[in-house]
Amino acid sequence: MNNQKNIGAVFSVIIFLLIGLGASSLFYLTSIAKEAENLYRHPYTVSNASRNININLISMHRYMKDVVYAENGYQLRAAKDLVNKYEQQAQKNFDVIFERYLGKQQDIQTVYNGFLEWKQIRDEVVFLKAQGKDQQALEISKNKEAKHVAMLTKQTEKLVHFSDNQAKLFFERAVEAKNHAITVIVSLFIITVLSSVFITYYTLRRLHKAQHDIKSRMHLIDQNILMAKFDLKGVVIDISNKLCRFLGITKHEIIGKKAHFFITDKKGEVQPEEILATASTGTSWEGELYIEDSHGLSKWIHSAVHPELNEEYEVSGYSNIIQDISDRKAIEELSITDPLTKLHNRRYFDQTIDKELRLATRNKTPLTLAIIDVDYFKKYNDHYGHPAGDQVLVRIAQLFSQSLQRPNDYVFRLGGEEFGFIFSGFCAEQSLPFLETIKTKIEQLKIEHIKSDVSPYVTISIGAYLSCNENRLDGKQLYIKADEALYEAKCQRNTVFIPNQFSFKV
Repeated sequence: MNNQKNIGAVFSVIIFLLIGLGASSLFYLTSIAKEAENLYRHPYTVSNASRNININLISMHRYMKDVVYAENGYQLRAAKDLVNKYEQQAQKNFDVIFERYLGKQQDIQTVYNGFLEWKQIRDEVVFLKAQGKDQQALEISKNKEAKHVAMLTKQTEKLVHFSDNQAKLFFERAVEAKNHAITVIVSLFIITVLSSVFITYYTLRRLHKAQHDIKSRMHLIDQNILMAKFDLKGVVIDISNKLCRFLGITKHEIIGKKAHFFITDKKGEVQPEEILATASTGTSWEGELYIEDSHGLSKWIHSAVHPELNEEYEVSGYSNIIQDISDRKAIEELSITDPLTKLHNRRYFDQTIDKELRLATRNKTPLTLAIIDVDYFKKYNDHYGHPAGDQVLVRIAQLFSQSLQRPNDYVFRLGGEEFGFIFSGFCAEQSLPFLETIKTKIEQLKIEHIKSDVSPYVTISIGAYLSCNENRLDGKQLYIKADEALYEAKCQRNTVFIPNQFSFKV
């Protein structure tokens, strides 16, 4: 409503000025006939075109400075577009002068040749700027280009001076046209006032409708888009109702508080500080996050944090656009799950190992990779049949899952009868008894295996390797080391083997 009043006031001022303009025009047009010695009419087309060329030259030189001082590709393109715009206008004015100038054509050609020389200097500055030679471009702009523009301005003033002199010759015709001009101006004045009143009324109606449409769109965004705004410290300054419902909170509960970009996993791979470290430099951050809403429900989101810049192009805050990807993650979960044992498969292992190694490095904790193989499993399948073998794998997988239940414990079926463990925080002295306990529990299941050479029951062999601060490996290296340890364990069977640690066999 205030905007409508303000715009109405602006249009009222415009109408008032138009009335004053019309009255002033009538007064001064009458004075033209009485003070012929001071006023005269000249060929406006050429005179104005000459002046416009001067204005365009100044504008082109002004925006060439913007080209030189452009900080990025976007600013460079914008400045070049403005230079091209005024260059095209200058070219049009030259066309007018060539057609209507009453003096020597050589005078125009001299100015036009100078204009073409300026274009060559312009192209040289733009080329140097594009090549990253900012200092050379600046020197040319300040010296060679500036001097050339000054010279062109003086030459163009000569055309203006000639046009003004020619204007005196048309003085008498101008006086004769005075009466006709008064009639035309009065008619135009009336039309202008009536048109302004109509435009004011029409514009206010359109503005009212536009404001209504904006409010409607903002309401749609608020109700259908998961978004929030943060200040530089990560405090929520605005949030959509859609996101409030998604998180199970109210605006009153969250606005004015730190939300840490809604990250609830304090030990997750991505932390708020990492997002701020990226977004505070003026670059957007995007990633997938695991969160829990206020009711403890687990959800996956795709979060995009965009920096907002003030007039000085400094980061003044952040906007956060969120997508609910829980359904997609559920589908992905199916693609990374072994259908028989319900454990994560080799694909998920490959995705997880490097992530957990990064977390272990950041938290300065050891990480253990253990590879497990069921002893003489081919003999078991040959004797008891593959369905019975599948049931053995299921029971083993269940025991593994029950044994590794910490947040950063992982169990995988790597393929066939081979499994994998990833767990952190245990040194070698802790990992060995932990794995021995699991090995013992498997044998205590007392699953008959009369074809085994080491026990009447199904047993497993485990090879493990630790990645720690003193010996930090990548995922591929760690897998190779653990696989080599498994090879040593399988030489004895029903054994846990960790290099440089005790090997234990029951």
